[in-house]
Amino acid sequence: MTTHHPGDVVGDHVLLSPVHVGGMGEVWHAAGRGDRQEVAVKFLGEALGENGVARERLAREARNLAAVESRHVARMIALGPDHLVLEWIEGESLAEALLHRSTLPPAEVARLVGECADGLAAAHLAGVVHRDVKPSNIVLSERGAVLADFGISQGLGDDRLTDPGRVMGTAEYLAPERIRGAAASPPADVYALGACAFEALAGRPPFRAETPLRTAIAHVEEPVPSLPDGVPAFLRDLVTAMLAKDPAARPSALRAGAAARELLDPNTAPDGPDTLGRESSRSQHSSEEDQW
Repeated sequence: MTTHHPGDVVGDHVLLSPVHVGGMGEVWHAAGRGDRQEVAVKFLGEALGENGVARERLAREARNLAAVESRHVARMIALGPDHLVLEWIEGESLAEALLHRSTLPPAEVARLVGECADGLAAAHLAGVVHRDVKPSNIVLSERGAVLADFGISQGLGDDRLTDPGRVMGTAEYLAPERIRGAAASPPADVYALGACAFEALAGRPPFRAETPLRTAIAHVEEPVPSLPDGVPAFLRDLVTAMLAKDPAARPSALRAGAAARELLDPNTAPDGPDTLGRESSRSQHSSEEDQW
């Protein structure tokens, strides 16, 4: 049940229709009262309105988004006392696309990986880790794939807002090192994007078990399953490299984006799998939440 209604005025914007309503809050499609610019307004849930941690997370999301400049990341517009105003991205999420298409053609997946990796590279350059890259947080729009929902993102110097031993994120897309208790880092975002790419190519995530805990254990203990035979070898190598158990063996977001673009350019000979590993440390720059 929503706590807001169409026509409600929030700051300089008028609410049009709800996009998502859940325990963590509400997201509304809205428009500016003067310029009619379309935006998304994200509210804290009613039960969280007086929650200091929830308010800090909302402020952190605004702060982290303001630091990131990329056409493949939804732009932050304004922060209110209990809401966040974001750029409206017209399109469907990757999760919605996979519901009615099951899989995407390899060229579409390569383009999606390249665009999302570019968005992640910009975030990592700004010192921001997304921490919740998953199909429902990737919007397929006219300008390409756009990363949304930085609600549990973490920036340099941010204090931990979760209890020790609790992992924030979604089990199907969590990197092995996060499951072992390591702090979120840029390579973990790359792993999550690799899991999204795997799902778009195979019609299922690389690991999914009966419970989130068993799924998490599979990320740590089981080898990455094989992709379908129709996936080009170079794309298979790239996705497999992004899903390396060792974070040091994964390409950076910057390198993954470049590699995906090489696949799309028929005039460029793709690098072999031995060149897909993460670059040296000198070149590294540093929703609904599932808990288990």
